[in-house]
Amino acid sequence: MKHIDYGLGVLDARAFAGVPSDASTDLTSVYQSLLRLDELAGYEVSERFYEIGSLTGLEETRHFVAGKQVAR
Repeated sequence: MKHIDYGLGVLDARAFAGVPSDASTDLTSVYQSLLRLDELAGYEVSERFYEIGSLTGLEETRHFVAGKQVAR
């Protein structure tokens, strides 16, 4: 199995408890800490992920969302 990090993380404020409020940190450190504490989970999806980090991806996402809109 191959895993891809889609870039979406849902974190509780407690995940940053060890980070000083006046310091910068890399999320890698936060994730590694959560992993050591067995507090990191993943969710496997079977549908395509629509990225919006490029003009092409944004346009593909717009088309996808437009096709999913419910008539009101």
